[in-house]
Amino acid sequence: MEQSKIISGRAYENVTTTVKLKGKDVKVHALSIGTVAVKRNFKIKNGAGFLSKINILLGKEYTQYLPIWVWVIEHPEGLLVIDTGENAESLDIDKYLAKESFFAKYQFKHACKVKIQPNEELNHQLNKVNLKVDDVKLVILTHLHADHVDGLKFFPKQEILVGNYEFTHPDNCFTTALPSWFNPKKVDFVQNRIEVFNQAYPITQAEDLLYIPTPGHTLGHNSVIFKTDNFDIIFGGDSSYHQDQVIKGEMAGANVDYNKTKQTYKNFLDYATLRKTIYLPTHDENAGERLANKKFLV
Repeated sequence: MEQSKIISGRAYENVTTTVKLKGKDVKVHALSIGTVAVKRNFKIKNGAGFLSKINILLGKEYTQYLPIWVWVIEHPEGLLVIDTGENAESLDIDKYLAKESFFAKYQFKHACKVKIQPNEELNHQLNKVNLKVDDVKLVILTHLHADHVDGLKFFPKQEILVGNYEFTHPDNCFTTALPSWFNPKKVDFVQNRIEVFNQAYPITQAEDLLYIPTPGHTLGHNSVIFKTDNFDIIFGGDSSYHQDQVIKGEMAGANVDYNKTKQTYKNFLDYATLRKTIYLPTHDENAGERLANKKFLV
C-alpha cells in the first residue's frame, strides 16, 4: 500500500487503498494533481462578514503548498472520478482567463498560487495507477471552482455530473474557462435517501455512492459518500480545507455562507457518530494518509 508523504518540498504522492464492497475488493485512489497555496485568510476566516473577504486580498501571508487531490474509485459499475484537479495551462492566468473580468483575474492572482507541471496532470496520474482516461465512465464534480474542473479537458466523451443549483448559481467560478463542449448532467436531490443529510442523489444503481448537499463553500457545493462494507468515505471537496476545521468549527474565509458551513460541519460529525467515516477534503495534506490507514473522523 502506497503511503502519503510530502516529497520535493511541497509535492504529494499518490495513494491507493482497498476497501470491501459486498465482500469484494475495490480500489480507491487519491491522485495528487499539482499543489496550491492560498492566503491564510482564505483558508481561515479573519473578520466578520464582508471584511473577511477584504482581508483575503489584503493579507500577505500564504499557507504552505497544499495538495489538490482527485479521487478515483474502481467501482464495479465503472471507473469513477471525483473532481479533476488543475492543469498547467491555467498558470498563464491572463491567457487562460482572457474572457473573465479584470476583477476576477485580480482576485485569482491575489488569493492563491498554483504549482503544476504538464506531467502532473490527471491523465499522467491515472497512468501511474495503471488506469487510462478512456477507462473513466463518470466524472463527479463537487463544485465548479477552477482547481476542481480544470482537468475536464480530458473527458469530452464521459458523462459528467454536477448539482443543478451549483451549475445555475456558480460562486466565483471562471465559467469562460470551461470547455466549450461542457454540458454536464445537472441533478437534483431525492428526499429521505440518507441519514442526517436527508437529501441525496444516487450515483450508482446499488446506491452505495451518493451525492449529498454540503453548502457553505459555495451555495451549491456537494460532496460524495461511498458506503463500503465496513465504513463510509466522504469525499468532501472544499467543505473544509482540513479535517480539524470540521472538528473545531473553524470557518474558511473563502466560504460564501458561514451559517451553512456550520450546519454542514454538524452534519458531517453527526453522520460520523452513526457510521465509521473517513473524511477527505480536497486540500487536506493528511487526507491521503487517512485514506491509506483508514483513520475515522470521530
